[in-house]
Amino acid sequence: VEQMKKLAWRVERKKAIWRRYARGLAGLSAFRLFDHDLERTSPWFIDSLCERREGLIAHLKAAGIGSRVMYPPINAQEAYREPGSFPVSERVGREGLWLPSASQLSDEQIDAICAEIRAYYS
Repeated sequence: VEQMKKLAWRVERKKAIWRRYARGLAGLSAFRLFDHDLERTSPWFIDSLCERREGLIAHLKAAGIGSRVMYPPINAQEAYREPGSFPVSERVGREGLWLPSASQLSDEQIDAICAEIRAYYS
C-alpha cells in the first residue's frame, strides 16, 4: 500500500527518463530506443536495439554504467519453441539492451549515459 503512494510520481518520472534518453540519443543510426505511446503507457524499462551490443556493454561497464541484455528470442525458449523464422524476435534477442531505468536516476546521470553511448558509436 505504501508503494502505491509513489506510483503517480514513478509513472511520470519513467516517462521523463525515456524522453531524456530519446533526446540524448536522437540521430544515432546504430542505436534506437523502442517507441512508446507516452499518452497511454509508461516505459518501465528503457528498451533499445543496438549494433555491436557486446562492445557497447563493455564500454558502458568500463565507465561504471550497468546495462542488461534483453531476453532471448521467445520462439527459441523451450516452452514456446516454434519452428520457422521470426526475424523481429531474433533481432531483439541479438540486439536488445536495457539501459539504466531506476526512477531515482538523475537527469545528469542520464546525460552521462547518453554521452558514453555517443562516444562508443563515434
